[in-house]
Amino acid sequence: MTVIEALFLGLIQGITEFLPISSSAHLIIFRHFMKIEDTQTVFFNVLLHFGSMIAILLTFSKEWKRLFLALCGIIIDLFHNLKEHFSSQHQEGKQYRKVLGSNYRMLAFLLILTTIPTAVIGGMIQSLVTLTSSNLLAPGVGLYLTAILLVVADMLPEGEKTQKNLKPKDALIAGFFQGFSTIPGLSRLGSTISACVIGGMTRSYAVKYSLIVSVPAIIGATIVELATMGKNKIVFHPVYLVGVFMAALAGYFTIRILMRVVKKRKLKYFALYCLLVGTFSIAGYFLL
Repeated sequence: MTVIEALFLGLIQGITEFLPISSSAHLIIFRHFMKIEDTQTVFFNVLLHFGSMIAILLTFSKEWKRLFLALCGIIIDLFHNLKEHFSSQHQEGKQYRKVLGSNYRMLAFLLILTTIPTAVIGGMIQSLVTLTSSNLLAPGVGLYLTAILLVVADMLPEGEKTQKNLKPKDALIAGFFQGFSTIPGLSRLGSTISACVIGGMTRSYAVKYSLIVSVPAIIGATIVELATMGKNKIVFHPVYLVGVFMAALAGYFTIRILMRVVKKRKLKYFALYCLLVGTFSIAGYFLL
């Protein structure tokens, strides 16, 4: 892989990961038509996703700091309550702490709930994902499905739910949709945003929640991808760092564009784009 190829693929990853148009589909399509071959494709994909994760962490650095502190508080209070319960079983007036006593603690809990169905579903269909990632048909079909979800989300009225009034079922629904987004062409961001909007979230918060919850999803996908490499030797090429840097840089600025676009209810334009690229991909499968 050359520097130009790594730079280009990093740019594609950074842009398409944070637009509801499926980064996996674009990477498959561009690799196919540009005949970019690398024996370390899976490992390079992991690194590109790591670059995307850096962009999210930088964009929502304050939120992640508060979420980390909230998660630590949850763990500490859980241990305190367990200690209180077992150390004085016959004592009245036990001093239990409220584990989910703040908005950020509740948000941390909801993110965990979203991650559970994502991990379960993603694990169940991993073999299907591996099987369909080597041709142009699956990305094309996945892009069609993404387009349908985006149109539905764009047609719905503005919701009212934000961080203060989310329910566990909202988190589970988002995780369910996100779990299936490992299928090539089915945009993770498009699926999750659509699920959140359908569930009644405001569009701006649907974007924010979808981006934040993507971090544990990316970490999980990274672990799975590394596991699928099995005993294959991992070779790190310095040129890969170019792709990581470009993915992080492009992603950082693309997130800001996404926040403005979704607020203006322009998801239908991304849906049209997905239909066009999906058609191109399917045509390539049958004609090439």
